[in-house]
Amino acid sequence: MANDVVLNSAVRSNLRTLQSTTQILNQTEERLATGKKVNSALDNPANFFTANALDRRAGDLSSLLDQVANSVKTLEAADNGVKAITEIVEGLKATARAALQSPLAVDEKAAITSAALPDGATSKNLLGGTGSPLASGDTLVVKDADGANVTVTFGTGAGQVDTIEELNKYFEDNNVLLDATFNLSDKTLSISADNSIANSTPVAATGTATGAGNAFASGTFSDPVLDPDAALKRANFADDYNAALKEINTLAKDANYNGVNLLMGDDLDVIFNEDGTSKLNVKGVQFDASGVGLSPITEQDFYDSGSINTVLDQIDGAFKTIEAQSSKFGSQLQIVQTREVFTKDMIGTLEDGANGLTAADTNEEAANLATLQTRQSLIVTSLSISTQQESAVLQLLR
Repeated sequence: MANDVVLNSAVRSNLRTLQSTTQILNQTEERLATGKKVNSALDNPANFFTANALDRRAGDLSSLLDQVANSVKTLEAADNGVKAITEIVEGLKATARAALQSPLAVDEKAAITSAALPDGATSKNLLGGTGSPLASGDTLVVKDADGANVTVTFGTGAGQVDTIEELNKYFEDNNVLLDATFNLSDKTLSISADNSIANSTPVAATGTATGAGNAFASGTFSDPVLDPDAALKRANFADDYNAALKEINTLAKDANYNGVNLLMGDDLDVIFNEDGTSKLNVKGVQFDASGVGLSPITEQDFYDSGSINTVLDQIDGAFKTIEAQSSKFGSQLQIVQTREVFTKDMIGTLEDGANGLTAADTNEEAANLATLQTRQSLIVTSLSISTQQESAVLQLLR
C-alpha cells in the first residue's frame, strides 16, 4: 500500500527478533505467574486434556472423601454406643449376682413331710425296722427339671436308696430339684424344693410311698412362704435391674450421627469411587434392650437362684450378641478407614500426575526470564543501531 512504511532489512530482522523474544518473554512470565507450563490446550493439547481428566477425578474423589469421613464418624458413634451398652450389661450381671448372693427371699420352701418313722430310723437308715410306714420297695415318683417322671425306690438293693445321702445323690444324678432332710427329733423325712426353685411349688409326688396309711399321706407340696425383708431386698435389686435396662434403650437412641443411627436399624452405604461401583453396605441393627435379647423382669424373677440363673443366661446371650456385632462394626470401620487413607493417597497421586504434565519448573523459567530480558535489551539496542542509517540521511537533508 502507498502508506506502508518500508523498513530496511536490518531493522526488519531486529524487529522480528524483538517480537519473537517478547512473545517468549510473555509466555515465560505467564508460566511463572501460574506455576504451569501448560495453561491451555494451545500449549500442549495431549498434556492439557490428560491433566484435566486427572484433576477432575481427583476432585470427584475429594467430594467422596467427605462422605467417607462422615461414614467413619457414623461407625465410631455406633461403636461408642456398643461400648456403653456393654458396660450397662456388665452392670446388669453384677446386679443379678448381687441378688443371688443376698439372703434367700423364701423363709419356708415348698415341702412334703412323712409320718413319724420308727425309733430305729436315722438319716443312715430310713426304713427303720419293723412297723415303718416306709417299707422296702416303696416308690416315690417326682419330676425332674424338664418335667419328666423320676422314680425313687426305697430299699437296700441295687439302684435303691436307704439313706438321706443316697436320696439326695439320686435327686442330683437325675436332675431333680429337690432336697431331702431327716428330722431326728420327730423322726420325719422331709422333701423340699431346693434353692433354685425356692419360690416354686413342685408338682405333687406320687408312688406307693404316698397316700393314706403310707409314709407320705399326701404328695402335694405346701406353698412357699416368703421372708418379707429378704424378698424386699431382692425386689429392690429387680427394680435396679429394670432401671438400667431402660438406659440401654436411651443409649441406643443417642448413638446417632448426622441423622444415621446404626443401633436403631438405619443402614449406611459408603461409596468409595466416583462411579459408585465400589461401596460398602453397613447394615444397621436394633440394639435396644429387646434387640440384644433382654427384657424387664418381675420381683419374683429374683426370688430364687433358678430364676436368677435364667436372667444370667439371658445376659450371657446378650453379651454374645453384642460381641458379635461389635466385631462386625469394628471390621467395617477398619475397611472404611483403610479406604479413606487409600482415597487420600489416590488423590495425591492424581494431582501429582496432573502437575507432572502441566507444572512449570520455576527455577528454569526464572533463568529463562532473566536471559530473555537481557536478550530483549540487546535487541532494542541493536534495533536502535539499525535505525541510525535513516538518522544520517535526516542530518544530510538538514
